[in-house]
Amino acid sequence: METHTVLFVDDEPNIQKALQRLMRQEPFEVITASRGAEALEILDRTSAQVVVSDQRMPEMSGVELLAAVRERHPSVVRVMLTGHAEMDVAVDAVNHGQIFRLVTKPWNEDELKTTLRQALDHWDLKQEIQRLNQVTREQNFRLQDMNRTLEDKVRDRTKQLVEKHLELRTAYVQTLRTLAEAVDAKDAYTRGHSERVGVYASKVGRELGLPKDLIERIYIAGLLHDVGKIGVPDAVIQKPGHLDDAEYELMKRHPEIGARILEPVEFLSDVVECVRHHHEWFDGSRKGYPDRLSGNRIPLPSRVILVADTVEAMTSDRPYREGMPLERVVDELHRFSGSQFDPNVVDACLRLLEREAEGFLKKDQKFDIYAFLEV
Repeated sequence: METHTVLFVDDEPNIQKALQRLMRQEPFEVITASRGAEALEILDRTSAQVVVSDQRMPEMSGVELLAAVRERHPSVVRVMLTGHAEMDVAVDAVNHGQIFRLVTKPWNEDELKTTLRQALDHWDLKQEIQRLNQVTREQNFRLQDMNRTLEDKVRDRTKQLVEKHLELRTAYVQTLRTLAEAVDAKDAYTRGHSERVGVYASKVGRELGLPKDLIERIYIAGLLHDVGKIGVPDAVIQKPGHLDDAEYELMKRHPEIGARILEPVEFLSDVVECVRHHHEWFDGSRKGYPDRLSGNRIPLPSRVILVADTVEAMTSDRPYREGMPLERVVDELHRFSGSQFDPNVVDACLRLLEREAEGFLKKDQKFDIYAFLEV
């Protein structure tokens, strides 16, 4: 198995040494550079899977370096390490360097190690997807050359292609789950939140009788609905009590940030607006954000996700309260039907809660991607 290598780029020798000591027992090789230009030279001659760059460096900033790495070595996973977690740095790093994660100084040692392990897993996953793509292309070429009389062989090859397609789709969903889990991990109380919202929302979509492709889009949008929280300060995300007005205004920016993060990704183009509008109120109230849309102007997946998100939040424990009982959740859905929530979506959710009761809220559910593929 190929040895993994992580390149740390920081102009402070003490930080380089601290990172080398910290990673001494990790199952990967650590190399360092003190300047952006030096890092690019190293990457030209050395196989590194992950680059972790400080933001504030002379000659070339971390954002500029990671953008150059993305251009010259697109397969390398990029991580930003900075003591200046301003919003513009985060947005620049995502848009220009398309970073995997933003880590702030002073770092938490266990979290930094976990981030690097996840980054290397992400690199391995991308390599496997490329391999599977190549296998699929090769098999397609072979299929074109087959004689029509060899029907049995055609059926066998087609079955193999379907299996590979299932593998690719599973890897695609797992990649998105990894991204959602990384965002959820910023707060111990929200671990698994995004997956549950996606699953609950997909169930409501089925209850509404929506087509399979729309249900899958609702799940993906639910999975990624909080990705914009990568741009919200950790102090706000992790606050154990209710947010004050200023903190709430920062939190309200996460749908717009999430939409900006997803916008450059072509295969997620149909979920961008769903993520942007998942906090709009059905009646157009000023409590909704960011654009105060109302009724059918709000994308249907957004209306479904809002109900699923609210149900998940109400039934989950938080530092300042325990999860609410099912009866209270039902009362709240009735109370805000037609104001915050689309009544049709509420009715579908209430039917599910009546039919499945606590089974609807199981915490370890996963979306069945195989059920949504044409085999």
